[in-house]
Amino acid sequence: MAGVWSHGTESPTSDWLTASLASVALFHVGWLLVARRLGAHAVSPSRDLAYSVARTMESWATTWGLAGLLAVTTIAPDGFQVWLALLAGAAMLCALRFATSFSQVGRLAGRARAIVIGSCPSARALTSTSDAEGAFHLCGFVPFASEDPKQMPHLKQLGALQDLSSLIRAHKVDVALVSPSDDAVTREVHQVMDTCEALGIQTQYFPSFLDVADMRVGITWSASRPGLNVQKVGKTSFEAACKRFIDVVGAAAGIVVLTPVLLACALIVKLNSRGPILYSQTRVGRLGRTFRCLKFRTMHVGAQEMQELLRSESIQDGPAFKLDSDPRVTRVGKVLRKFSLDELPQLFNVLKGDMSLVGPRPPMPSEVEKYAWWQRRRISIKPGLTCIWQVYGRNRVSFKRWVEMDLFYIDNWSLWLDIKLILKTVRVVFSGTGM
Repeated sequence: MAGVWSHGTESPTSDWLTASLASVALFHVGWLLVARRLGAHAVSPSRDLAYSVARTMESWATTWGLAGLLAVTTIAPDGFQVWLALLAGAAMLCALRFATSFSQVGRLAGRARAIVIGSCPSARALTSTSDAEGAFHLCGFVPFASEDPKQMPHLKQLGALQDLSSLIRAHKVDVALVSPSDDAVTREVHQVMDTCEALGIQTQYFPSFLDVADMRVGITWSASRPGLNVQKVGKTSFEAACKRFIDVVGAAAGIVVLTPVLLACALIVKLNSRGPILYSQTRVGRLGRTFRCLKFRTMHVGAQEMQELLRSESIQDGPAFKLDSDPRVTRVGKVLRKFSLDELPQLFNVLKGDMSLVGPRPPMPSEVEKYAWWQRRRISIKPGLTCIWQVYGRNRVSFKRWVEMDLFYIDNWSLWLDIKLILKTVRVVFSGTGM
């Protein structure tokens, strides 16, 4: 709202005031829609302040790109201070949200009366935390027939499963938290769902098989049937956009700065041996999608067909293939590989979006076919020009350790980690440890 009164005139016209109010309203409507989409209100600040602030600021920044652009190009009058309206709106909405969340009224207003259906470690873990106590007024629990009530010592047993309907009415329950053990009968779970539906109360289902760390669970649909979509927690859209921005800017700057090097490499490859300057090979990218990976040609024509004949001499265990002294590599190719110059054309793959500056190296389809189940998570993100293996392992670690390094990167990714790996890669490249 600050921007409305920043026109600089003592008596703004009614048209200017109307347009200013419309602009501010557009900001706030846009913020509410974007905040809902990004889950800004999914977690109360009283339970996770850092997460709540991050989501609030991300949704407000996105609003600047959507409602802000529309406001300043259509209805905003001259003199309307967009940045003041943006910052003032963010401050007021955050203050209001935090005030209601941290106040006693805010904490109690949203506490629904809940009954827990289930008596197992999963149900105990679900209801024995301060978060659960802050979110619900837990009336008690009802075990499934095959479960031991002693698993829930912190709650009062209200009765048996066959009395669920009367128990819900007697305790004025708003929501049922259903968390069956692995031994619970599916028929009983369906009966609980039907009973809650008939009484018009909300049911929240927490099966024990979803007790997994770092996974995001959502609803998916196949035809008209709902299901659960379980996947690794990704980074937020804002962080992903920042990574892509760094990729594009970094790749473009690299191509411009290294143009003399690229031209020199192309010239010596062409003059040194018969064949094309660039070598295009099918590699596996994010989620198993294939793409054509570019490199300066470092081998004689027809070298790919000889790989299986040399497989027994590979110094790299697992599905990856490396030779200490590969007879297929040209004289110039050895120099290019030693300083990783053969991989510079992959900057164009980064610009195209097939690769990132930092990420696991892209494998060949024949290698992916031999992956163990846990190794396939390596292709859950975009491959990159460099990663932890290139900086700390290079040619000195086993394939298992190589994959473990990539998985560590996936699980601990941050923009700062990317920047550190890029800087360390420059030092490694000049040391000439490539093969």
